[in-house]
Amino acid sequence: MIGERIKEIREKLELSINGFSKISKIPASTIRDIESGKVKHPRSDVIEKLMSMGYSAEYLLLDDRKRDPVEEVLKRLPPDKLEIHYLVEKALNGDSSALENLKFLLKGLEAKK
Repeated sequence: MIGERIKEIREKLELSINGFSKISKIPASTIRDIESGKVKHPRSDVIEKLMSMGYSAEYLLLDDRKRDPVEEVLKRLPPDKLEIHYLVEKALNGDSSALENLKFLLKGLEAKK
């Protein structure tokens, strides 16, 4: 379950395992093992790191396919992240240029790590 969630989040952000590793601070080998199902119950620090990115434990661990990972993060964005929030909101409403700007911004953040 959690492996599917991590892969779903990573692919929605269009990040490689290594890129997601840099952003999440979770070793790439751990992400690979969780996504492949080799590790079914990751250590609590992995869950904590994902929660610090804005994903709830409920979303990560429960089979509730109605939830969208992007919406999950939006609920937890602090006010100082308005640019990201604004771009995500526009992208969710079909604005392709906002989606491209968001991807660019996320890749920039990935490169800084």
